[in-house]
Amino acid sequence: MIPQASRDLLWTINSPSLIRASDGRVPEWPPCLESDFESAVLQQRLDATPRYRVGSYFEDLFHFYLQSIRGFEIVARGLQIQENGRTLGEIDFLFRDDGGSLIHCETAVKFYLYLPNTKETGSHFIGPNAADNFERKMTRLFEHQLPMSENRFPGVNQRIAFVKGRIFYHPFDAEAAALPGRLSPEHLRGSWIRESELDLLDQLGAAAQTVGFRIARKPHWLAPDSVTDASAFDHKSIDHESELQTADGLKSLLRQHFTERRTPQLVNRLTIGGHSSHDFSHVFVVSDQWPHDAG
Repeated sequence: MIPQASRDLLWTINSPSLIRASDGRVPEWPPCLESDFESAVLQQRLDATPRYRVGSYFEDLFHFYLQSIRGFEIVARGLQIQENGRTLGEIDFLFRDDGGSLIHCETAVKFYLYLPNTKETGSHFIGPNAADNFERKMTRLFEHQLPMSENRFPGVNQRIAFVKGRIFYHPFDAEAAALPGRLSPEHLRGSWIRESELDLLDQLGAAAQTVGFRIARKPHWLAPDSVTDASAFDHKSIDHESELQTADGLKSLLRQHFTERRTPQLVNRLTIGGHSSHDFSHVFVVSDQWPHDAG
């Protein structure tokens, strides 16, 4: 089985872009192959600066790709931009490609839940933390973050956004008829349900054989989950929250969680075979009050 960090790196580079450029094109990057790197070297690099935040972990994986696989010169990373003693923001990456061009790249990995019946937050695509939404992020990315290099680094040849992620849809809702302008139609999809709908876990993607469930722990929210051998799943003995769960075991853990905290939980559903119009391998479970109590 490919190690988690290696699968996350492959997902970071090879998964579809969450966004498209203003001219409608989807940014493309050369693919990353398992043979392009050594898993042990990647893990050693990641272990040097352990991460909890998904975004920082995503940046570390992209940094490894640029430097260790593509061989690009990293001019700066996380460069703070200040003016009159005030921090305006930071530049994620300045690097030189193999042709010598200086490139400013802003990165993001984002997860949004589609809520069609209300737009109280200013968007139908809302983050697990409801203070975040797709349109707000795009405005900041293209109107604030990328322009920061224009005056300070006039030698920049190209400014690009590298954004990956997933949009989650409720199984009872149709997908959006019209997407925000910068959201790629080819975006990855998942599912979301509320805490009072946990019994839907028994029904989602019923055509596929479920091996088990696992609550995803940060920063490993990227690549699909996997198991070495489905036959090794022992429904009677597995009960630790970091391990595979039966549907009943997962529901018990989630009900306990929501009695104590209101934070959304990302669940990986491991399946064998089957096909559905929704991708049920990733399921966000939110409180019944979300998005009003998420923070």
